[in-house]
Amino acid sequence: MSKSESGVVLVTGGAGYIGSVLVRKLLDRGYRVRIVDRLIFGDKSIKEIRKNIDLIIADIRNIPLKALKDVFAIIHLAGFSTDPTSQYDPRLTDMINHIATENLAKMARSLGIKRFIYASTCSVYFTLNTPLDPPFYKETEHVNPISSYSFTKRCSEQVLWAMTNNDFQPTILRKGTLYGLSPRMRYDLVFNSFTKDAYFKKLLTVDAAGEIWRPMIDIADMVEVYVKCLELPLSKIGGKIFNVADKNWKIGDLAREIKEIIKKEKSMKIKLDIKPFGVARNYKADNSLFVKTFDFKPKRTLSDALFEIWDVFKKNPRYNPQKTIYYGDLWYQKFFKTGEGKQFKKHV
Repeated sequence: MSKSESGVVLVTGGAGYIGSVLVRKLLDRGYRVRIVDRLIFGDKSIKEIRKNIDLIIADIRNIPLKALKDVFAIIHLAGFSTDPTSQYDPRLTDMINHIATENLAKMARSLGIKRFIYASTCSVYFTLNTPLDPPFYKETEHVNPISSYSFTKRCSEQVLWAMTNNDFQPTILRKGTLYGLSPRMRYDLVFNSFTKDAYFKKLLTVDAAGEIWRPMIDIADMVEVYVKCLELPLSKIGGKIFNVADKNWKIGDLAREIKEIIKKEKSMKIKLDIKPFGVARNYKADNSLFVKTFDFKPKRTLSDALFEIWDVFKKNPRYNPQKTIYYGDLWYQKFFKTGEGKQFKKHV
């Protein structure tokens, strides 16, 4: 059976940072794609592919049944994706990140949709007693997340785990911190922020003495993982959790690596401003199960991602990466002050 005959892939949040890259890849691979997105950040990221997708503009707290027609797999990306935004209104975050996920999963299971691929996060491993040099956390570790963002992601994992049976086989991807170019760009991600500051300031500001750790993965490699979730047998990935990362980076080492790459490739000196240590999210993830199961080999390097973003700045002198739309927390604060945003917050 061809991909077009097997049914539709539903991508929630398909106009977002990951989603807008993913839907293009799915189209390239011959999949029929449907997006459900509230378009709070607009539709610019999917305008050029609009005619090739089925777009349903809807809130994930109220997804219409028609969105699941002929669907054989759901990739659930939608929701608040940063700690600051999630802390802004924890109850709203729970409704969007947790309860909406539960409702969508129930709809999927009732319709016989077995593949439900959930975008969780490695930040579930950070808790108040996390050591400065954390261990490599495995998927089997006990977790006790403390932020609204990671807590609601964990709640969703538990819901999906409890619903798992022979007819509903969710795959939970605990993603590391992403980086790289997207049609719906974000500069509130550490690598992307470093790249921006290297280009415009020739200075990288490194928080928490550079001592905190992050598991990380390039967005293009991450998208390949999502595609593989559609193609691997459910016997290998169904009802399982995976730490999805390429490498664990100490943030200070990441800044120094970026500095060296730019020095080598551009003969340009970048300075580092190392701030004093302070409490910050800090965790490493053991990716061995993921690497083995998905036969993962990164296709991308830090240089690839860095200079793709760099070239956007170079080729577009009027491009302004400081615009609020590139920063989730700032954009939501602005949105919530509008009439539309106030109504959005009432819908709980």
